[in-house]
Amino acid sequence: MKSQSISPVQTPLSVDFLVVGGGIAGLSVALGLTRIGHRVLVLEKGDGISNVGHGGIRAPPNMSKVLYRWGLKPQLREVSLASHPILFSKFQTGEIIGVQLWDAELLKETQGEFLLMTHAELYKVMYNAAVTAGAKVRTDAEVVEIDAEQREVRLASGEVLSADVIIGADGERGICRRLVLGRNERVVPSGMSLFDATYSTKLATETMPHDMLEIVNIEGNTVFMSFGNGCAATGYPVVSAHLVLADDISKALQRNYEEIAFQFFLRDEGEEGFYGDPPSTQLRTLLPEVCDPRLRAVGDHASNAIRVAINQYEDLEDWVDDSGHLLLVGQAAHPIAPGAIQGAAMALEDAAVLAKLFSHLTRHEQIESFLCAFQDIRQKRCEVARQSEVGLLALVTMEDGPEQEARDKTMQTRYRAGKNVFDSEDGENGVESEQWVEIRTIFGYDCEDEADNWWVQWGQLRERAKQGDSGINGIPESPNGGFWGAMTIETSTA
Repeated sequence: MKSQSISPVQTPLSVDFLVVGGGIAGLSVALGLTRIGHRVLVLEKGDGISNVGHGGIRAPPNMSKVLYRWGLKPQLREVSLASHPILFSKFQTGEIIGVQLWDAELLKETQGEFLLMTHAELYKVMYNAAVTAGAKVRTDAEVVEIDAEQREVRLASGEVLSADVIIGADGERGICRRLVLGRNERVVPSGMSLFDATYSTKLATETMPHDMLEIVNIEGNTVFMSFGNGCAATGYPVVSAHLVLADDISKALQRNYEEIAFQFFLRDEGEEGFYGDPPSTQLRTLLPEVCDPRLRAVGDHASNAIRVAINQYEDLEDWVDDSGHLLLVGQAAHPIAPGAIQGAAMALEDAAVLAKLFSHLTRHEQIESFLCAFQDIRQKRCEVARQSEVGLLALVTMEDGPEQEARDKTMQTRYRAGKNVFDSEDGENGVESEQWVEIRTIFGYDCEDEADNWWVQWGQLRERAKQGDSGINGIPESPNGGFWGAMTIETSTA
């Protein structure tokens, strides 16, 4: 697949952005905005080291195609693996129940690839790209107070910083989300936690039967997913963080398969537990008694497992605060469960849409209406992605019973017939399954196209109305910065 790096349109008016939070979301926003000529300062409360996780990240095609357009394909190829197959098995026994291959036609349609990497390596790529583009990143810069009306933030050190726009990229528990919500959030534990770890490929596969090892095919970049009774696990090979620092990249690439990223989804009533916490010892105690011995070995010996509580957060009505100067992005705006495929992808899409909108900035008066337009474009898309991830987690952690038996029987029947898990049902004349249609739709979505469409259909009309100092076709301008501010912008998910 050819890389299609696209030179960005430069903004007519450059303004200053303060980005609160220096994770993947914050760095993505910084890169997207500096590429088009804006000035960005990222404020990260951590030291830039301890806040960087070494667990795995799966970057779906809707994410990788944006990164490729931004010219990052060579850097990503050094630190990631392109995956095509998924192997499904039983959590309790390890029995294989199905296979899914991402075919070339799908990937061509999506214009991206399904990439496997560690959080640390993605962070490094995004950090280097953002700084090279001109963004400034300050670590150990904790924001303790925000005056959105005055567009100012105060750091723990007492220093006060100001900008034209403040972007909240500090996650679902950050100060920015609380400010927009206006109160403490009602967080509801889901009864499950994610355990994120990496483990030796050799140790994880040494007890596998030869026939299973051929199917698993670590060097084919297989993702494997185990379905359990109220639990699940995923695993996939990653490039070890220390390997890619080698002077000779070719030598590093020969050792791609030394580690596998594991993510266990287990019953756990705790509400606390976050990325950045010290490694947990609870993984081995929470694994069910009946368990695939290979998963048991990982649970017993993985020393770097991070426990992250899976909680349910409120749906925010507004992502823009009342002043019109503070915008939430990523997990701060639309939390998706940890371990989800679309978590980092939605943050990257947010950054791409924001950059597209602000590439048209000609007057400071446009800022608030651009922020409102961002929410109109992104809110429905992010909810579709979140619901898809909720459905997938429910599918793989389904409790034993008639519905689980029917699921397994369908998958095994297709597997024995040499078919993909998400192939059409027998006798349906090639009609794709509901799950497959949903996957193709989410992967094929082009966030930058949606932002361009908004500008052509709404943004330019508003600018023409401004130039004439009147509404369009009798539509008055709304007090929140534009005539579309009171409308719902319908965006496709295809």
